[in-house]
Amino acid sequence: MQKIPVTILTGFLGAGKTTLLNHLIEQYPDKKFAIIENEFGDIGIDQELVVDVDEGIFEMSNGCICCTLNHELVDTLHKLVNSEKKFDHLLVETTGMAEPDGIAAAFVTDPAIQQVFQLNATICLVDAQHAIESFDEQEEARRQVTFADYFLINKQSETEEAALQQLEAKLREMNPFAEMERVDFGQTQTDILHLQAYDIEKVSHKVAHSHHETHDHLTGVAAQSFTFDAPFDFLTFMHWTKVLLMVQGKNIYRIKGIFHFKDHPERMIFQSVKTSSAFQKGAAWEEGEKRQSKVVFIGKGLKRKPVERALQSCLAKT
Repeated sequence: MQKIPVTILTGFLGAGKTTLLNHLIEQYPDKKFAIIENEFGDIGIDQELVVDVDEGIFEMSNGCICCTLNHELVDTLHKLVNSEKKFDHLLVETTGMAEPDGIAAAFVTDPAIQQVFQLNATICLVDAQHAIESFDEQEEARRQVTFADYFLINKQSETEEAALQQLEAKLREMNPFAEMERVDFGQTQTDILHLQAYDIEKVSHKVAHSHHETHDHLTGVAAQSFTFDAPFDFLTFMHWTKVLLMVQGKNIYRIKGIFHFKDHPERMIFQSVKTSSAFQKGAAWEEGEKRQSKVVFIGKGLKRKPVERALQSCLAKT
């Protein structure tokens, strides 16, 4: 069965998520979207477009179906799947104060959901005029930025070039993985519905070419990159990360890594989402290829030395 791709739309209050959502619906007229909204008041649904209502699921004349996230996400997803209404892409728009990692966790770590849905990317709409102020003051805004796979810097024509460059530099410091684009009214020229940010090969490539060690002193957000030539012990590493995320998960926004585990013929891709984590098998190590592990941590107040010592303790004993 072909999985349904999922795109999460996030951004702080007033960034323009509703405009972006409407733009996507217009940009892809042949797609049948399912849209999960926290509140329908946020997108101003036109009642004249509603042709059918079934247990809180609105079917619209443009082929889209919508429902409110008025209970647990997993229940809402089951409700959509069991509604027998056809759709080929799921859009989840978070509220301005929502942390997207909690939503993404369901798609990355829940086996039942993974059978039906495939998380494609988290798109963060950034208000070019007010974003830096939000990062400095709001934890939720920082988490949205550090979890994003792609930034749309909105209202760019209303913003001075120097301010745009300052914002882009700050975004790169806070999240070395995400690409970015300047836009107005959310009108992106990029096919953001097919970014495939969680594709194993794409994750592997980004981590392998990441050389970031940054620290933003105002927000306290740091990105630390580590490389190891010696193999890791799988069980030791798995146990350590579970404890780490359980105890420090609030301050660890994201972990991505490619690992060489002892006695494993393939490279393993590790990703954390909130307090959960997931392993995926990557390509097999080729004969003669240097087997190297590389991992990037993004979080608040990350101290390099303690993390490095902990990782070294997870190396396989010779």
